Amino acid sequence: MSKHSGAAFSKPTDDTPAPDVKGFDPRKWARGTAPVTRSVAVCGRPDLMGHIEALKDELERAQAAEFDDHRPLARSHAMDLAQALEACRRDMLASMATFTFRGLRPGELEAMKAEHGADEEPEGISDLDYKVWARQCIRITPAQGDPVKGTDWETLRLMHRGTPELDPDDENFVEGLGVYFIQTVARTANAAASGGGVDVPFSSASSALTQGSSKS
Repeated sequence: MSKHSGAAFSKPTDDTPAPDVKGFDPRKWARGTAPVTRSVAVCGRPDLMGHIEALKDELERAQAAEFDDHRPLARSHAMDLAQALEACRRDMLASMATFTFRGLRPGELEAMKAEHGADEEPEGISDLDYKVWARQCIRITPAQGDPVKGTDWETLRLMHRGTPELDPDDENFVEGLGVYFIQTVARTANAAASGGGVDVPFSSASSALTQGSSKS
């Protein structure tokens, strides 16, 4: 058998320069580090979700009736439903706010526990939890308006628990977010504090926009 020869069967030369490992300065790199941050979008009016879903179902039935019976009133009713649905959707989007939390620095939690002292309500979420989350909160960005720098722990407690001691007809009554608060605000703050699951987030929207602009 003849031996294969020629450029097609030769091993290509690796001309890639080796990385300059000696040039890496861990101390200089450490000076640029910072605690983990996490962000979450929180809807202030999650109660509208069920109303929107009901309107969507009713709108589909109204459109089906218009298609089957060709009734002028059905089209008018469908338009009213569509307008009500879009109004609720705008209200829901306008109530969105993005909360950004940072991780805790070494010894920060211990110092807060010592300052707070023993809690009267050790079961469940305590005032200390709200204080820790408030310390972690570095920014709140509303859907409309300028961002604000953090918040106080009493406001976080109000967002979560509301004011069940007040009558619903009282002008100061707050319903509160309940479990939804735990699933969004508390979970994100705790994730930042744990320091786990850090990666570089990918955004298909920003990638598509930047790639499109680079071609033009």
